[in-house]
Amino acid sequence: MPSRRLTSGIGIAVVAASAMAVAAFALLRDEEIPASGDMIAYGCREPKNVWYAVCVIRQDGTDRRRLTTRLPTTGSAWSPDGQRVVFTRHQEVGESTKFTDDDVFVMDGDGDGVRQLTEENPGFHSGQPTWSPDGREIAFVRGPALAAGIGQPGSLFVMAADGSDVRRLTRGALDSGPAWSPDGREIVFSRAKDFNSPRGIWVVGLVGGEPRQLTRTVDYFDTSPAWSPDGMRIAFARAIPLQTEFDGKSAIYVMNRDGTGLELVLRHQHFARASLGLAWSPDGRTIAFETSPIPECTAISLVDVASGAVRPLTTCTRSRESAVSPAWQPDADAGEP
Repeated sequence: MPSRRLTSGIGIAVVAASAMAVAAFALLRDEEIPASGDMIAYGCREPKNVWYAVCVIRQDGTDRRRLTTRLPTTGSAWSPDGQRVVFTRHQEVGESTKFTDDDVFVMDGDGDGVRQLTEENPGFHSGQPTWSPDGREIAFVRGPALAAGIGQPGSLFVMAADGSDVRRLTRGALDSGPAWSPDGREIVFSRAKDFNSPRGIWVVGLVGGEPRQLTRTVDYFDTSPAWSPDGMRIAFARAIPLQTEFDGKSAIYVMNRDGTGLELVLRHQHFARASLGLAWSPDGRTIAFETSPIPECTAISLVDVASGAVRPLTTCTRSRESAVSPAWQPDADAGEP
């Protein structure tokens, strides 16, 4: 009898221990892993399709994964905690004569939980989203739908992170590429008067006031502004107006947040009509950018801001291998004691 009681007690203990282990595993599984700032999201060509998907890759070039399937996307951006990705979904792709009513979507960092944020608005596009530093709001561009394959400018809008409470920030010009300042006070963006005018870098406050111009030129197109993590500098891409369809002349510059102190970081080839993105590393030492190893082929590379040294992140030997629009995952532990 004592032997049976002992055996029974051991069995109960084993079951209890197993239950506790399962519960502990569930907690670990459901707990969010803090973002390390090691991942870069970007647009990758989906196999056997003309559109881009959202991919992620580590900054050392390993652990490449595709997050979306059969969902034409561009312009992804990480939430400040590095747990979610907001992006533009294209309604129409492939044909340059098709007009596309894009919308802003959000998903978990592993590609699950895809959800639409902007409401359907026939004849208009919504895209190029960027998170506020506190994660509560998202800025984006909205304007009349244009032919697929053309950069989609419009006016700047801001909405709550759940898609509600939409309000307009700018009007009367062709604005694109918004990026939220780390202090949450301003949004930098690229602006042109019309499709035949040069583009400059502008900034607008979140509490009102007129937009201010930071770069002034009649010879170049300044696009893709990106704040440094400390909020003191702004990087942007500068391209010479195309003399041919693809002339490959592009450069990366950095300036102070007030437009002073312009410095050249790198001259490189970019055989595309416009740059779709620059992204600073969380430590502010490196910028991810688009470049072109050969015509009609776009890859992501990393440049050291101080030295100008370049390291390829992705490769491209044919157009279907192209990668665009890098977005660096934030480091959730940055600044913690």
